[in-house]
Amino acid sequence: MSNAVLYYTPTSCGAANFIAAHRAGILGSKINAYQADMQTHKVLTGPKAGVDFYTINPKGNVPTIILGDGTLLNENGATLQWIADSAVTPVAPANGTPLRYVLQSKLSWIASELQGPVAGLFDPAANSEAREHLTAKYHQKLQFLNDVELADGRKYYVGNEFTVADSYLYIVLSWSPYINLDLSKYPKADAYFKRIGELEFVKEAHAAMAAAKPQV
Repeated sequence: MSNAVLYYTPTSCGAANFIAAHRAGILGSKINAYQADMQTHKVLTGPKAGVDFYTINPKGNVPTIILGDGTLLNENGATLQWIADSAVTPVAPANGTPLRYVLQSKLSWIASELQGPVAGLFDPAANSEAREHLTAKYHQKLQFLNDVELADGRKYYVGNEFTVADSYLYIVLSWSPYINLDLSKYPKADAYFKRIGELEFVKEAHAAMAAAKPQV
């Protein structure tokens, strides 16, 4: 069976999948990664460069993973779990363990409670009232992340090792400057974000994504 294919952008949550796959040791062996443009909805790199991305994923969003049998996986709760289950280097607790279910709950929380409001702030059509509401909601979720989820100063979000939840949370937190949010107001969250960003394999993944970006 042929390799799976990941479509991503270097700054969206699709990048969380690239980082996780890089750490898992499966890029190039179990999954190939190609970039897509979410403004033009064109594939930018790989054998399908120039193709309308909607013909690959009708929803038109990333991350998108196409498995070797043609199955389409979309949304981080599914794509990151597939990466975890395909990993050479573990990026998740073992299946069937309590901590694996904790991981799943954290992925769901990031998607619904953290990514949801901040993603809405990137919508140019959002009016001032909507932006005010989304900003307040995002601050509320960051406060919870800071005061409850990361209150003990833990190095990793789930357990004692890097997991796919770290790659996802890290990327969502990385959007803060784009919406003029000062993450330092949440010191535990800010320290966590900086620690993950300094991991050597995270820096390697960012460099690989930058190198893969087509030159304009």
